[in-house]
Amino acid sequence: MHRKNLLKMMIPAILIGVMVAASGSVCLAAETYTLTSLTAWPKNALESQQFIKFLELTQKEADEKYPGELKLVYKGAGEVIRQTEQVEALRTGLIDMDYVAASYYTSIMPEIDTMSLTTMTPWEERKAGVNDYLEKLHNAKANAHYLGRVGTGSLFHLFLAKPIKTVADLKGMKVRCSPTTIPFMKSVGAEPVGMPPPDIYTAMERGVVDGYILPPATIRDFGLVKPSKYMVFPGFYQPVIFILVNLDKWNQLPAHLQELLTRQAEACAHYFFKNIADELQKDLGDFQKEGMTFIKLDPPEANKFSKMAYDALLNTIMKKAPEESAKIRDLITK
Repeated sequence: MHRKNLLKMMIPAILIGVMVAASGSVCLAAETYTLTSLTAWPKNALESQQFIKFLELTQKEADEKYPGELKLVYKGAGEVIRQTEQVEALRTGLIDMDYVAASYYTSIMPEIDTMSLTTMTPWEERKAGVNDYLEKLHNAKANAHYLGRVGTGSLFHLFLAKPIKTVADLKGMKVRCSPTTIPFMKSVGAEPVGMPPPDIYTAMERGVVDGYILPPATIRDFGLVKPSKYMVFPGFYQPVIFILVNLDKWNQLPAHLQELLTRQAEACAHYFFKNIADELQKDLGDFQKEGMTFIKLDPPEANKFSKMAYDALLNTIMKKAPEESAKIRDLITK
């Protein structure tokens, strides 16, 4: 066959091969999965900074191992969607991921507040089957994947403008509370007052409230060291903070990205717990240097205080979700 005619016959075949190869390369191009996220606290707060660290570490590994496949976008906090509405926004797919405390979505899952009674670390909870059970509950009630608990390792404390010696001294005091701590304050005869943490300083200065309940590591974020004359011991309840992912979005992710997010969440829990322990040790020393007085209730009063706190929360939750709350309580009890 003439060489020129042979070349003419080969050109279409070559073109087809090139087109097939190009088509194959397009098909093999990795899809980009974008996860938008919020936190329940302002960006400069310790909790939000820890979550942003999780995003940075996860993004860095994803870029190294799976270039272009994962994009993590932090949108902000309560200025975008109110704290108490974020999990509902997650449920409907308005956002993809949320870093949130249990107390902010009890309207959807009242039993989640039982986790505030845990004495375990996140890795102990995982081994005890807590995560597996919470996964089922979040799937069914919040259309969410429970990626895990990452914070806090601290406790709530009562901060006051005037001293107490007994639990009875709290009667009639106005105390700023989150939904989780309201039943306890009612049980001791105090008057719970609801307000966002940024408003506490002015309320304390003006005498609108006599005190408030927050984890120690957060009060400097809101400028509350100065008006907080007294810190009451013992602490009570553990502020439990979770990473939740919209379930539909989670199911869309390939297995290797799910594994990456899960592993980074577990690793960050260890890092964050050490960080909070170091921060708490430093804060307690600084509080005293800045004039705060620690009130350590006598053993009988301390035991009474702790028991009233435990009973008030558990009894409240059991009325709303008895089966689920009892199951969580059993799982988190060592």
